[in-house]
Amino acid sequence: MTAYELSSRAARRAYEGARLRRGLLRAAGLGALLGLVALASIGLGAIAWLPVFAGVWTLLEWRGGALLRGGRVGALFGALVALVPMGVFMSCCRLGCSMAGGVCCNTSRACAAIGALVGLAVAVLLSRLPARERSRATLGAALGVVATAVPRCAGLMVGEGVGLVLGLVAGTAAAGLVCLVVDRLRQPAT
Repeated sequence: MTAYELSSRAARRAYEGARLRRGLLRAAGLGALLGLVALASIGLGAIAWLPVFAGVWTLLEWRGGALLRGGRVGALFGALVALVPMGVFMSCCRLGCSMAGGVCCNTSRACAAIGALVGLAVAVLLSRLPARERSRATLGAALGVVATAVPRCAGLMVGEGVGLVLGLVAGTAAAGLVCLVVDRLRQPAT
């Protein structure tokens, strides 16, 4: 190998290492903030999901570009989902019901609907991005919304948590489809 190739590889390794360190630092800071909010609004069980958030956010920060822009949009909406009161997710349960007695109900459909609505709201913001960035931004938004909203699943039953995550993913996939339709409509007719 030539000296130029060796120095080029060393520079690339240093550049990627610095991006990764920056991603880790930002993920730690944002994870601590999300942890405090999750602890206050959801409870101690939400803390177990913070490594998922930290890993996803490190990846988004490290890769940057459209993936990070989409991740920021997704994280904003995911934080809103994490702050939704528990009563919205369990709307058919009576006040003071006992899950052990089988009186409460599982409303995974409501969770999926909330997730789908959030995903469709993401579509509105993603449709404003340039067409070449939309697919990566949609992937980033899906990662960001799921990683940020997943602590809410700690306070839900398994079916509701799965419904919420699947709804978020389906809604964000719908966002990608909306972006494709917008691209088609914006193209000049030939």
